Amino acid sequence: MRSFLVVLLCITSLSASAQWWRVGPLKNKRYPLISEAKDRDVKKISLAKTVRPKLNSHILKSSSDYNRAEFTTMRTAQRNMRYRVYNAASYNFSDLAKIYIQQNRLSEAKWYLLQSTFISRRENDDRHTYANLVSLAAVKIDIGEVNLARQDLMEARDIANSKGWIRESKDVDTRLKAIQGVNTLAPKGELRYAEAVELDNKSK
Repeated sequence: MRSFLVVLLCITSLSASAQWWRVGPLKNKRYPLISEAKDRDVKKISLAKTVRPKLNSHILKSSSDYNRAEFTTMRTAQRNMRYRVYNAASYNFSDLAKIYIQQNRLSEAKWYLLQSTFISRRENDDRHTYANLVSLAAVKIDIGEVNLARQDLMEARDIANSKGWIRESKDVDTRLKAIQGVNTLAPKGELRYAEAVELDNKSK
């Protein structure tokens, strides 16, 4: 009986220690340490360069954008003329002219600048009259009407001098020198007329 217990104890001990290969030294294996960098100067580390795409400095407007702006401004001008808000209508006409200039519709721009200038003179809005005359001269130069443009610039300079606008007066002088000795120029682009806003000349 005693010998049987001794044999049984030996068998049990052997089965318990038979799993040594699963829990042995491989479980706590230590990997070699990463070697430290010899040169620790951060300035020498090369950084990745970020590629920045070049952006265009201008954004092209579609014809629908121009048509929408023209329609909205035209409606506002018509409403202001109907209710005799002439000073506001004068600025509406200037805005229409700017839209047409961007589209190279110079004859239409000229027409609306003339209407705007007519109202601004009547309303004694010298600042707006000056701006209109300068813009009108630029349009006339592009059309080829240099002599008429010169007259507009001279009138704009007279306004600037009478108001003491030194910077504006110098700007006009520069423009006049640019066309000095020039009488006519080839017209720029195809010219066509827009549907005009009717001015109520009877109401003053």
